[in-house]
Amino acid sequence: MNKKTLHWIISCLLLLAVVLSYSNHFNNAFHFDDSHVLVQNVYVKDIKNIPLFFTDPYTLSVLPTNRAYRPMFMVTLAIDHWLGGGLDPFYFHLSTFIWFLVQGALMYFLFIKILNLASTHRWNGIIAWLAVSWYMLHTANAETINYVSARSDSLSTLTVIAAFVIY
Repeated sequence: MNKKTLHWIISCLLLLAVVLSYSNHFNNAFHFDDSHVLVQNVYVKDIKNIPLFFTDPYTLSVLPTNRAYRPMFMVTLAIDHWLGGGLDPFYFHLSTFIWFLVQGALMYFLFIKILNLASTHRWNGIIAWLAVSWYMLHTANAETINYVSARSDSLSTLTVIAAFVIY
């Protein structure tokens, strides 16, 4: 079996394992901070409010003490609300999950680059996939991926990884 085929097989197996691991979370209800950030927040319910997310931090939450400036987080919530035609948890969980998968792919490219800079070896691809697998399947990520309001954490991690890959 050639190297390229092996990498595709490993990629597909990892994707299958991650999808199976998170397959029961797509219809979880909203909970915790989702109530004041999403469910009760009128700004999220209209996609035309997207420009406001970049100028008004009060659009993040109905609770004054919980307001912060996270415009891209709010943009993704408004888009999910629009795509789902309302507060359908499936679309919010699907979006978070897709961004998580994108992060995993970017992590692979970052790890492969770092490993090849350290020492070019035929096992670097396998080591990179093992590292990504460890991260993607680790239970520490479950809360962040299952909890819609924690998407801000996963989005910030994604953008840091993307910045390293671009660099």
